Amino acid sequence: MLRHGANGYLIQQFYSAQSNLREDKWGGNLQKRMKFPLAVTDAVIEAKKSLNKPEFIIGYRFSPEEPEDNGITMSETFALVDELCKKELQYLHISLHDFFVHARRGADTNRTRIEQIHERIGGKLPLIGVGNLLSSEDIQKAVSLKSTEFIALGKSVMINPNMATLLKNDEFDKIETTLDADKKDSYRFPKKLWKLIEMKLDFLPKIKE
Repeated sequence: MLRHGANGYLIQQFYSAQSNLREDKWGGNLQKRMKFPLAVTDAVIEAKKSLNKPEFIIGYRFSPEEPEDNGITMSETFALVDELCKKELQYLHISLHDFFVHARRGADTNRTRIEQIHERIGGKLPLIGVGNLLSSEDIQKAVSLKSTEFIALGKSVMINPNMATLLKNDEFDKIETTLDADKKDSYRFPKKLWKLIEMKLDFLPKIKE
């Protein structure tokens, strides 16, 4: 179970001073804006307990920074991470467009966001990292940096449906980074998804030119 506090969805909107303009107990300063993300997290944890489902895994996904002037900063993410580490969660999941991108503000801009978040967590919870890891070189680099306990793959798994097997067998040379239109049927995408891919939307895999 993933509490989705990333990618501009509702939970993130409450935490961001850019989008949260409320004047009640759910908006204003950092502590008030943090109340909603933590309240949702607590509610999910309590539901797990009430249903007596100890095997049910709960994590929290977050985007560490926003580009707007009043958007979330690294220092604000540190504060949220500190509180999340006190909860009965099984993992945290950082959502990045680029796994290796440096911090923008509120932290050391000479270092990556993900390594600084990992240090802040300090082993209290495992961290999953994701961020446009497409090539075999980038995947191996992400693993070697040890700035997360796990890495997640999105587009690369869409392009390589057998990704798990390739990684298990160290067949990095067989990892593709773009879709092949001549092998469209092998991906088993719904027709609507393939149409979106052909529209060349940034958040979807690219087709070989």
